Parts: sequence; C-alpha cells; structure tokens
Amino acid sequence: MAIFLLTAAAAGATDSAAAGDRPGRICGFRLLQLEAEKIAAAREGDPGAPPAAAKTLSPDGVGEVSQVLPEIAVGTELNFHSAFNRSLIPATCRLVGEHVFVFVANRQWDTEGGSILQSHVDGLGELFDRQTPADPNRGIFDLSTEAFGEPPDVDGYEQIFVLLFDIPDSRFVGFFDPGVATHDVPELRRDVLHIDELHVRRSSYLARGTLAHEFQHLIHWGQDEDESSWVDEGLAGYAEELVGFPEADPTAVPGFLERPTRTGVGLGAWEDISYNYGSTFLFMSFMAERYGAELMRQVVAEPRNGRDGIDAAFSKLSLEDDFLSAWQRWVVANYAVDDEALAYKALKGRRAMAFTIEMLPLGPTMGAVGDRWGSANILFRTPGNIHIDFAGEEASRFSVWSYAMRGGRGDLEQVTLDGDNRGEVMAAGVDSLTLIVGRTSLQGDGRFELSARELVATAVAALAPHVSGGEQLHLESAFPNPFNGDVRIPFRLEEDSEVEMRVYNSAGQQVLVRNLGPIPGGVREIGWDGRGGDGVSAASGRYLVVLKAGESIRATSLTLVR
Repeated sequence: MAIFLLTAAAAGATDSAAAGDRPGRICGFRLLQLEAEKIAAAREGDPGAPPAAAKTLSPDGVGEVSQVLPEIAVGTELNFHSAFNRSLIPATCRLVGEHVFVFVANRQWDTEGGSILQSHVDGLGELFDRQTPADPNRGIFDLSTEAFGEPPDVDGYEQIFVLLFDIPDSRFVGFFDPGVATHDVPELRRDVLHIDELHVRRSSYLARGTLAHEFQHLIHWGQDEDESSWVDEGLAGYAEELVGFPEADPTAVPGFLERPTRTGVGLGAWEDISYNYGSTFLFMSFMAERYGAELMRQVVAEPRNGRDGIDAAFSKLSLEDDFLSAWQRWVVANYAVDDEALAYKALKGRRAMAFTIEMLPLGPTMGAVGDRWGSANILFRTPGNIHIDFAGEEASRFSVWSYAMRGGRGDLEQVTLDGDNRGEVMAAGVDSLTLIVGRTSLQGDGRFELSARELVATAVAALAPHVSGGEQLHLESAFPNPFNGDVRIPFRLEEDSEVEMRVYNSAGQQVLVRNLGPIPGGVREIGWDGRGGDGVSAASGRYLVVLKAGESIRATSLTLVR
C-alpha cells in the first residue's frame, strides 16, 4: 500500500524551507495578547515603570470626573502608555488631520536626534485621510469604516491617534492595544494605533499595510471584543487588500497554498504561523468578493464569534449560504482557478498545491488532511476515462469533489459519499482530473484511501475524444443524487438538436441507450428510472450518464441506491 506524505516535502520542498514556516510578520495585536504576561512580569517592580494606575474620582468619591478635552494642535505634547516601555512615552503632535492625529515620540523626531521626518508624517496622514492605492479619493479611514463599521471612541476625539515610536521588540511592525483603550487612568485612554518608526522609514509598504490591518482590529474590538482570532485576523488581512496593500507579508499566501491541508480557517485555536494568516486572508477576501461588503460589516458587528458569527451574519442578511457552504466553495476555488465562475481576485491566478499521479492503475494509496477545514488535492495526469474509489476513515467526515479538465474547460462535480465514507468518481474523456478532498470534522486523523484505474468501456472510449467538443450542450447536476427510484438530469441546448443518452455501469458496460430525437433549444430535463434497456432494475452502484447533442458530448455520474 502506498502512502501520500501530504507535506510541503512531498511537493518538492523541505518542511523547514516551506514558505509558511519562514519568518513572517506576526500581527502585533495578536502577539501582544500572547506576550502580555511576559511583558507584565518584566515591568513588575521596576522603579522606572509608571505608577500604578488610579482613577480620578469626583469630590464625593463616586464616579469618574468628566474630563474636559484639551485642544490638540501641531506641537501639542502628550504622554502615551505602551505595554513595552517602562515609562510613559512623551510624544508631540506633528499632524492634525480630518480623521487622524499623528504623534511622534520626541526621541524619534528628526530635530531631536531621531530619523522621522515631516514627510513621513504627511504621507501617513494623506494615506489615512485622503487617498490610498485602492482609491485616489478615499483614505484608510473611509474605506475601512465603510467595510467594517465605525471605530470605538474611548477618548472623546473624532480622530484616531497614530503613534510612531521605537517598538523595543523587533517582531512588531505595529499593534492595537486594548489595554490602552481601557487604561485605568482616563487621561491615558486613547483610540491609538502604534507603529514602529523603523518600519515607517525602511519598509513603507509593510508599515502602511499594517496601519490598515491594526485599524480593522480597533474597529472590530469596539464592536466585538472577544472575536475568534481567525476571523479577526482574516478580516485584518482583507483590510490590507481593501486599501491597496495586499499581502503585506509576502510569505503568508504562498505558505498556505503550499500546504492547504493545514489551515487556520474555522479553528478556535489560533497559531501565529504565516500560512494561517494567508489562509484566513484568502477566505475573507473570497467572502467579500462573493457575498459583498454588507456581509463583512455584519460579521464584525455580530456578537457571536467564529463560525457561529458567520452563520448568524448570513442568516441576518437572509442569504442562503452559511459558513459550511462558503468554505466548500472556497476550497474548490483555491484549486479551480481556471474556472471564471469560481476564481477570485486575491489568488492572482495561483492555485493550491496538488499531489500528482502520473499513471494508472493506482493501487490502494493512503492520504490525509491534517486539519479540520483543510483540504488535499490529488491531480491525475492520466488522459482518457478514469474510475476512482475513495474511502475515508470512519471517524472523520469529508467533502469531496472531482474537477475534470476537457479541452481547457473544467467540470466540477461533488462526489456522493455513503454512510461508510465511500464514494466513486467516473469521468470520461478527461485531459486530467483532480480530486479535491476537504475535511469537516475534528474527529479522526483525516485519513483516506484512494485507488484508481482506467474506465474501460468501448463506447465511452470511442466518445472520449469528443467529450469536450463544441458548446452546444451544457450539463447540470442531476437530482436527487444518490437516488433509488427516479433521477432527473437537467441540461441546456444552445439550439435545436438530436439528443442521445447512454448509461454505463462502473465496469464500463453499457446499460441503456436511448435516442431522444430532436429537442428544441433551451433548458431541458431528462429522467432515468434506474432500469436497463431490457427493463430490468439496475443494481446499486455508480453509473455514468453520457449525453450527446451534435458534436458536443457531456458526462455525469450518478449513484443508485436500492
């Protein structure tokens, strides 16, 4: 028995060299949460740290004093709290915009011995307020609030604070810190985004993308402070694309596409691994493109989290899909990039990695999908007629599709699995065929077994060279499938045609041939009652139905259950 090693190594790269394992940007918001205890421990007992926070109380000792907001102008100096710094950070306002205050830590300002110039500040202000690469007439604020909703207001100012300073930890490009927004000292509470000054100077694209990324976190926190990490991070990645800085971390998407069996989508336990950022960004970008911006706003506003929150958002907008159906479409779209109906822009023509089978027959061969909501693609480069048997382990649950290429056109079909996680694929006249296996359960190890052989059928083989010929005939999914009495097979004719139907069993033997005569063009439907040409009921199993109209021939598979 052969074994698929479903790792990056099997695709021609070592695990250590896989893009998803190379150092990439870890979101500062997420890293700050992970490091909070360590940072607090380092500051504890430090005589240079700010004094313990104390609330400012009214004279009767009840409630907090209502603060009179001081006017902020260019030149205003304020102190800022940072989780990393052992004392408050004095910083000076260098720009007052419509939606943003840009403050620079005094020691980082050009005339104070630092390297931040007014041009750096003006560029960030222009980006936040007025124009982005995605829209020359709208800045990060307008694009992001339209997509995700309004930000919180913990400080009374309409503007968002952006603080440029030297973040001591080199892993951080920027971050949003809820600890500042909820600080015990009212004067230190601010809606503030922290950006590392070194990255502003040396990695402008990354720093600007991070500004949009962290602003989404601020908005999301204001509406749903305990959102699941994979949803929040996916939307923050989408925020980068939204404003014109897609894939600020260039390792994230390639890292995921190299190993689609491992994904952060749908998982409650978030791992700060580059390919998780890539997968969640792609999923949210796919969702936004397919279902619209209103769904994204609803996901952010929904108090329920993760998959439940996405299901609730679909329901509140009266959309027919849910998380599961959206995930199924996305898994297929990550491979079927040649199909205009499935492809989405964020992939940029790239596709998820596939394991390649070069010849038949294929004896029983094991594979596995490592994570729930992950997928594996197995590409059969075996032109002709192919029969594949799939058997998933009993403890796991799968969604499986076949994607057959014929003459540059892909035909997608979901594979019906029985109660034992078994299913068959029969495809005629393919140039290649890919089996897409998605895992939907936490239980089990996600293991499955494949075997494949050439579908030997004289009649089918004779038809095979013409299966993709012409666009006269278009075949839709049969229903119900599986069936036990009667099945309906919808199809569409571009013009009036003579139509013939043939049915073959899994051994390639012809069961039925029926000349349907001339049929007018348009949407039509044909039925089959599960009987052969001799009128005898066919046995349970998989069957291939081939329709021919002129030079155009299409095939679909059915499962008969007695």
